[in-house]
Parts: sequence; C-alpha cells; structure tokens
Amino acid sequence: MSGEAINREETIKKMAELLRSGAAMLAETCPICGSPLFRLKSGEVVCPLHGRVYMVSRDEEISKISTETILTKLESLASSRIDALMRRLSEEDEEEILESISRWLDILIKIRSIKKEQIK
Repeated sequence: MSGEAINREETIKKMAELLRSGAAMLAETCPICGSPLFRLKSGEVVCPLHGRVYMVSRDEEISKISTETILTKLESLASSRIDALMRRLSEEDEEEILESISRWLDILIKIRSIKKEQIK
C-alpha cells in the first residue's frame, strides 16, 4: 500500500473519531491540505490532518499560516538532525560532527527567532 493511501486512511479514521466525539464537520476546508474542517464542542476548529486551524479571511493570513507550518517542519527537522548527530558524537570525528551540530543549532535559533517575530 502506498504512503498516500495510508495517509488517506489515517485522515479518514481521524475524521470518523472527530464525528464520534461530537465534532461538527464544516463546509470550510483546511487552507493547507484541503481536508474538511471540524468544530469541536469547545468551539475550536481543527483539521483532522494538521490539528488546530486558524480561520482565515485574507490571503495574508493564509500566507502566515503556511509560513508557520514550514517553520515548524524545519524546526522539527533541525532538532532531529541535532539529536542524530549527538548520538554519533562518540563514534566518529568529533570536530566534524560538532561543526554540523553548530550549523544546525544556528538554523534552529534562526527558525525560533522568526517564529517569535511572527507572534508579535
């Protein structure tokens, strides 16, 4: 089974779980993936694939959400790369690995700085 088919199945399962828990399916779709959005009993609007969704009314807001999504993915990638490099630290050339860790830390700091500026 392809990754896309598995992802589709998981999304459908999550949709079913949301409906069983009392969430209402909305006519609006996720601006990122196009899946139907759901309003929880708490009033929060969620995408079954991405979780919390901000309701947007302007292209600028959609752009901001897309940027936040990309930054979050990059932050996760940087963190996992740092973790993997740290595990290799005692096995290989320490200087080269420490330089790579330093570069990934710089990237992580920049990402967090950009995210912090967006909140303001």
